[in-house]
Amino acid sequence: MDISYLLWLQGIREALPPFVEQFFVIVSAIAASSALIVLPCLLYWCLDKRGGEFLLFSFSLGSLCNQFIKNSACAYRPWIRSADIHSAQGALAEATGYSFPSGHTQASASLIGGVGWRYRKRWPVLNVLCWVFVLLVAFSRNILGVHTPQDVVVALVEAVAIIAASTKLLAWIDEDEGHDFPVVVAAMVLTVLYVAYILLKPYPLDYDAQGALLVNPFDMQIDCFKSAGVFSGAILGWYLERNLIGFETLPGSSWKRHLLRFGVGIAVVAILHIAPRVLMLAGVPETWYELIKNFFTVFGATFVAPLAFTAVEHRVNPLALR
Repeated sequence: MDISYLLWLQGIREALPPFVEQFFVIVSAIAASSALIVLPCLLYWCLDKRGGEFLLFSFSLGSLCNQFIKNSACAYRPWIRSADIHSAQGALAEATGYSFPSGHTQASASLIGGVGWRYRKRWPVLNVLCWVFVLLVAFSRNILGVHTPQDVVVALVEAVAIIAASTKLLAWIDEDEGHDFPVVVAAMVLTVLYVAYILLKPYPLDYDAQGALLVNPFDMQIDCFKSAGVFSGAILGWYLERNLIGFETLPGSSWKRHLLRFGVGIAVVAILHIAPRVLMLAGVPETWYELIKNFFTVFGATFVAPLAFTAVEHRVNPLALR
């Protein structure tokens, strides 16, 4: 039934003008853009620290869960399951690895949908627009022929559950100052168990007619190590900032202060993102390199950047930031 649905959408896509397909390719590309990480950083550093924390929890935990399910189910892409599926060429570059659930859908729901949920009472129209975009992303993955309907439906359910869990978890943490410690310990233990599982579990080794692996397990492990780095870096950085720095976002602050924080923060994150490349030159396996790189990038955003811009602010004349 799912392949029949995709074939029906494929017929519609092929009958429509090319710009329609290109529109959905662009929608999917936005959902997969690494530039989206700027959104929680901007909130966390400048506008709404609590909102930024919420998005960091939602996105990092969602990414970890999505990769766990992907590498447990090991479901192949639609065009592997049926030779009649002709996926849009513009979407194939981002459609790598296993199919279930949809990473694009989960990421857009956790971030963009998370923004809508966070500010749903203050700006209900924004909430509607955010979730319309999320649904467009989900539909784009179907009409482009790179995901089945169950891939996107499960990804949406997963993201909504993660958003709800993040909301409840942060509320529980606020009930007592000591609640953050078991959270960071549990996160580090979970990361270790997750990495061990990804390394030790068996993967299907199926080959195409040319003798190439349909999905290379090593490539999938790389994606999992990325998510492990993002998750552990986000939670550890959040915990250390909360207990050692405790900066605040100040409503009504001048654009100069926001610009200073954002500029210093982006510079720190960029340096910590690039610095681990020396590990590749030293022969560190790509899996561990990606874990370390993503850890330092997100740890930089949650801890090192606040440490840096608060230090700068203490040395700048307060009158210059008004």
